[in-house]
Amino acid sequence: MSTVPARTGNKATSARRIIESAFEVLRAQLPSSWSVDVEMQPRPPRGAWRPDATITVEAPGGGREARLIVGYEPEITPKIAAEVAARLRSYLSENPDGQGLVVAPWGSRRTRGVLRRLGVGFMDPTGNVDLVLDEPGLVVRVDGAEQNPAPKQPASPSLRGPKAWALLKTMIEVRPPYGVRVLAAAVGTDPGYTSRVLKVLEEERLAFRERRGPVTEVDWPGLLTQLTSTYRLLDANATSTWIAPGVVRDLPAALAASQLETRWAVTGSLGANLLAPVAAPAVAVIYADDPAEIAETLGLLPADVGANVILARPYDAAAYARSWNADEVTYVSAAQLAADCLTGIGRMPAEGQALVEWMRANEGRWRADDFAGSPNPLPDR
Repeated sequence: MSTVPARTGNKATSARRIIESAFEVLRAQLPSSWSVDVEMQPRPPRGAWRPDATITVEAPGGGREARLIVGYEPEITPKIAAEVAARLRSYLSENPDGQGLVVAPWGSRRTRGVLRRLGVGFMDPTGNVDLVLDEPGLVVRVDGAEQNPAPKQPASPSLRGPKAWALLKTMIEVRPPYGVRVLAAAVGTDPGYTSRVLKVLEEERLAFRERRGPVTEVDWPGLLTQLTSTYRLLDANATSTWIAPGVVRDLPAALAASQLETRWAVTGSLGANLLAPVAAPAVAVIYADDPAEIAETLGLLPADVGANVILARPYDAAAYARSWNADEVTYVSAAQLAADCLTGIGRMPAEGQALVEWMRANEGRWRADDFAGSPNPLPDR
């Protein structure tokens, strides 16, 4: 069993205060006919681990009672959540008449999701509660604060900005294993910066690697969620809006026939529709190094209202990485298509969700085996 240092003095007082505050949040969510009690546990011997508290939940009528074994963490991340869940499961293997519950000053949505998948509940004083009991039957899932009300100055790099964005996108698109230096070289970032970003991703359980070794696994749906939390198609890229004189679905073929020398690639609905059709594309989105040349070639008319074409100068050159071709038309990678649709306009987010489901079911088609790969996700291509 993993061990943690015993809490003393102010730490014990703080733990009691947070647990009692979180307990009141839970009590407020239950009907008055339910009985809920909390019992703080004595300080464990040095080097040992014991629960910080026990919460008893009893349904009306008596006879149906649940014991929640509480593990308190002063700071919790997805990585710490997995570790404390393992401690609780180890304790419960010897004390099977209980269920694990983590209490912390605040827990992110991802942290709560990690605990949920591991079968452990969570509560914090801001109002976040994620608890499921089989007996008595009870489900309480309430969202409190989305942001940490008392954040500390981060010691690690932010996951915002083009460098972090390019790293996350690359890790989504390319299967591990790969080392830090190889990854940094592929993206064009400094190895030290890349290593620090990976430490953040490890803490969030978005990336896994051997000690001082290569990345061995990534949670690509989680990385995609992280990427789209700081990126928006229309905000991150330099965009302009236009009206096409014809049908938008004909634009890619017209571009391919023009044999322009400027770099361009189709994204958004037109690309997603090839892989996971939802409805006829209503808006064309095209990346281009020279949007004006694209507009002139296609005969587009500038428009602020009623536009059906968006031309975008990419946020970063990584937007073009692992592009693929179909009928002489260049499309951005499936990951870029998903990011752009999920953060796009109109029905694009729904198209993005459908594409992500397709990506889950067809991972072998769109993820590359190495950094030089650009797999074509269409069958027989």
